[in-house]
Amino acid sequence: MRERHGEDGYAMVAAVAGIAVMAMIAATLVQFTNQSVNTFAAETGRTQALAATDAGVYIALGGMLRQASRGGLIGGQVHRFRFATATIEIRVEDERGKIMLNRIDEENIVWLLEALGVQGDRLAVARDSFLDWIDQDEIERPDGGESDYYAPRGIKPRNDGPHTIDEMAEIRGFTPSLVDRFRQLSTVDSGNFAFDPRFADPLSIAVMTDGQFDSPAILERKRELAGQRTAISLDSVNDMTGRVVTIVATAKIDNGGTATRRVIVELTGSSRAPYVIRSAS
Repeated sequence: MRERHGEDGYAMVAAVAGIAVMAMIAATLVQFTNQSVNTFAAETGRTQALAATDAGVYIALGGMLRQASRGGLIGGQVHRFRFATATIEIRVEDERGKIMLNRIDEENIVWLLEALGVQGDRLAVARDSFLDWIDQDEIERPDGGESDYYAPRGIKPRNDGPHTIDEMAEIRGFTPSLVDRFRQLSTVDSGNFAFDPRFADPLSIAVMTDGQFDSPAILERKRELAGQRTAISLDSVNDMTGRVVTIVATAKIDNGGTATRRVIVELTGSSRAPYVIRSAS
């Protein structure tokens, strides 16, 4: 009887252990299922948001082409609207209002770095490294870098103006956050146009006007961006020919998905092929 009682006890322990193991497996499966559902929901939300940003880009393009003679969307202001289950914000930046990195000189690059809050040793490294990147010699500046510096990283200096903003991330001293700030204020896709303060961010105007951060042009542009005065209008449809703009579209889906799309577009002025997409990210 003692042996039978002991066997029953072991059986009970085994049964309880089995139940515990099954409970752990069930809990793991539930957790895995919940994670899968959450991941699927997040991916679905992001996919929907990306589709909405594409819609925002084409809505912006349509708005510019329809309103070519009245100014349209170009000007840098944010336009917000609903599309299906998304809230979309679009901003159209005229590349003529940005600092041309392939034409910038030493003073301008210093003013630009200072305007973005880069100081001290970080400023010296970013300045010298940028200048070494664009010059055509192998003479390394005190805080810069030429081929010998980049070779272990598998990078070759351009020895010319940068071809893309993303390229700036390869230059010594340029962090991802600094490159993102450059993306907002500078360009390599201005076409053959000169810098035009009528379409520029106030910081860009300051950098291109000898570092004067309180000039009348800056004050006027700040009022314009704040909606306190009418934005510059285009004179005619011919003003569209050759114009290069960046369309920034951000979408937030009601279920939580978000996405941002940046598209650089050249407007041709042609009714048959009114625009050419230069790049998209």
